[in-house]
Amino acid sequence: MANEHGYLPKVTELDDKQQRRLDTWYAKAYTDDNLFRTLAADETTMDMFLGWVGAVYGGTPEEDPGALDRHMLEMCRIRMANRNECFH
Repeated sequence: MANEHGYLPKVTELDDKQQRRLDTWYAKAYTDDNLFRTLAADETTMDMFLGWVGAVYGGTPEEDPGALDRHMLEMCRIRMANRNECFH
């Protein structure tokens, strides 16, 4: 559900669980919390996203033969950003 500007609403007040997750987000991922606070508006969506991130970035091919190569992941991320006209 978008607000009047077309943007998805973001959570401003975090409970203890969300705050711990945000602290981990800052430590391991990004200092920008826009995506986190948008996903935190729906617990199921947040759980699914964090599960996906754990599966994709959680291991190395040496540790887990099913894991994706980090270089390939980065190339895919850059390509997806380019296709979506995101030039961060």
